Amino acid sequence: MFTRIIYEDWQLIFPVVALAVASCVYLAAAWRATRMKSGQAERLAQLPFETE
Repeated sequence: MFTRIIYEDWQLIFPVVALAVASCVYLAAAWRATRMKSGQAERLAQLPFETE
């Protein structure tokens, strides 16, 4: 019923690159959030979710 997917050597690059890109985006967002100044964090915390 289930067959094992056998990657060729050149096909292995796609999942590795996708994982690397996703990891870089996540780490960049986390780094930016941790390095944010407290004044900017307070200003962003006060933004409304909906307009009146």
